[in-house]
Amino acid sequence: MNERWVFLKNQLKNGKKNASLTPSSMFLAKKMIKNIDFSKVDSVIELGAGTGIFTEYILKNIKKWTKVICIETEDNYVEILKEKFGNKIIIHQEDVKNIDHIRKTNNIEKIDLIISWLPFVPAQSIHKEIKKYIGEWTIFRSFTYQPHIFKKQYHDFPIQRTWFALFNFPPARVFGVN
Repeated sequence: MNERWVFLKNQLKNGKKNASLTPSSMFLAKKMIKNIDFSKVDSVIELGAGTGIFTEYILKNIKKWTKVICIETEDNYVEILKEKFGNKIIIHQEDVKNIDHIRKTNNIEKIDLIISWLPFVPAQSIHKEIKKYIGEWTIFRSFTYQPHIFKKQYHDFPIQRTWFALFNFPPARVFGVN
């Protein structure tokens, strides 16, 4: 099935969990991983992997042994991820609130990179969990179509970097820690 059609269908079904009518662009994906030194990344947790556009860019940049864990709840996205990436990634089809359990299940001592594609409603539920990992070693990236709401929600995160992805529909702002 066409990924764009699946994305649109999911957005119409539940816009709170799927914030856009179309998958993110490669331009946004490149902004999300901008300035990340992947030679220092041994573990990646991707929150809301969707159709895997960002997963593709992560896989192109990581070391062979880096663990990439995608957390995704939507059945049709999980099918797409399995089809596209097979055993190159670990997929957990469960709530992002279980990030700590997922980390431990996969024998990850520390998370080096958290990439979040979550819209505001699911992201609010994991805000405290993500904040626990943000520190000296964990890189955090997220994007939004509504920076004013994002800044309110993540006001207590030490956001250090922002980039604008004009060539995305809709245009998006990327926020990063480390």
